[in-house]
Amino acid sequence: MDTIKQIVAGFRAQLPSDSKTAAAIDRGAPAEEISACAVAEGLHAFAGALFEACEVEATDGLPDSDTRPLDTIRARLADFRRDLPTDSATARAIDTGASLEEISEAAAQEGLDSLTALLVECEQEQLGGGR
Repeated sequence: MDTIKQIVAGFRAQLPSDSKTAAAIDRGAPAEEISACAVAEGLHAFAGALFEACEVEATDGLPDSDTRPLDTIRARLADFRRDLPTDSATARAIDTGASLEEISEAAAQEGLDSLTALLVECEQEQLGGGR
C-alpha cells in the first residue's frame, strides 16, 4: 500500500483543488475510485500508474508474481511513452531500452512523479526478491 500512497500523494500536489480526482483523494476514496475519476478527467498516465501499483500489490506473494511486475511495468512504459513528447529524456530512455533505474531517474528529473514511484517500487521488488 505504500507505493499506492506515494503515487497518490505525489500526483495530488499537481491537481487543482476543484478536480474530481483531487476530491476523491482528499476524502480517502479507494484507489479504484480515484483511478476512475482520473480516467474521467483524462489523467490516463496517473490512472495507469495507480492501476499498475494496485495490480502489483494484488499479485504480491502469488507463485508467478516474480515475473508479472516487471512484465507489467514494461507494458505500462509503452503506454506512458505514447503520452510523452519526442524531446523528453524519459521518452528517449524508454525508446532505447534503458534500465528501469535510468528511466526512473529521467522521469524524476522531468517531474513525472507517478511514473517514478511505480518504477522505484519495481526496482525495489527486483532487488528484494531477486527479480
